[in-house]
Amino acid sequence: MESTLHDEWYTRRRLWLRFVQQAVRTFVAGQDIKTGPSVPPLIAPGTAAYVGQERVVICSPHPDDEALTGALALRFRLERGISVLNIAVTLGSKAVERTRRLRELESSCHALGFRLTVADHPNGLESVTLDGRNDSTSWAKKVTILTEIFTTEQPTVIFVPHEEDFHPTHIGTHHLVLDALRSHIGAWCKSSVMLIETEYWRELRNPNLMVGLSPDMEAILVMATAEHGGEIARNPYHISHPARMMDNVRRGAEVVGQLGSVGSTLNFAELYRVSFIDEQTMTLPRRAGRLLDTTETADPSALAAYFSESA
Repeated sequence: MESTLHDEWYTRRRLWLRFVQQAVRTFVAGQDIKTGPSVPPLIAPGTAAYVGQERVVICSPHPDDEALTGALALRFRLERGISVLNIAVTLGSKAVERTRRLRELESSCHALGFRLTVADHPNGLESVTLDGRNDSTSWAKKVTILTEIFTTEQPTVIFVPHEEDFHPTHIGTHHLVLDALRSHIGAWCKSSVMLIETEYWRELRNPNLMVGLSPDMEAILVMATAEHGGEIARNPYHISHPARMMDNVRRGAEVVGQLGSVGSTLNFAELYRVSFIDEQTMTLPRRAGRLLDTTETADPSALAAYFSESA
């Protein structure tokens, strides 16, 4: 019985993915969804045999951030076969909603192919804000919980919201991650970690990486976002996701590139800020911003090498 239910669920997911992919593709082509041509479903590219040491971790303030800002992590997984762990730092502020939100989060991570762990399972952390940081005893416990996950995972790449991302929990998550890294990075990492800051509620002041996405990859992100049904019921932000990614192309061409640059031919993109953090400092690269096109392979080692070099 369980196998039958799983097969039915998988079939429905593939049908949903086909619909989203066709909608995104026909939108990009300027065609009407109802009259646009039939398109074949996405076949996820076979991942190369990956022998590198990279370990990628996403520190998500809420369920849904893994889908909203996870474009580059998705490309790492699809194009390099790298295992991506999503850490649900919180499951939201409403205790009565957490069971539902965790169920939706599991579905989203399944769609993205990300592994999942919940900080302080099963409820997630609470009061991950600057006000919560003022309670030194409670905050120290949160730092310890996150550090234990880092020690087990030993990430070389960490995604985290930037420190001005408006929402108190996004800002709190930024500081929680940095506190954990600065206090304990030496125990499991002998060099710096590549920190990739994300944006959602407020734009990054100085992004230095624009990551292109194909329509098919954008469709996967839309589908994963839509798995958070309880959230999009009150605010259908999955519908506006492609528009945000399209506007990133406009903005990134000159903010990540150079003023007066020719506009990018990408349809969708996400913007990030890459830096490096060790036990003492967080260092921004001196090199110019980087555009990662859809024709290139998303490789964290190559990105680290680029941003580590002097201008």
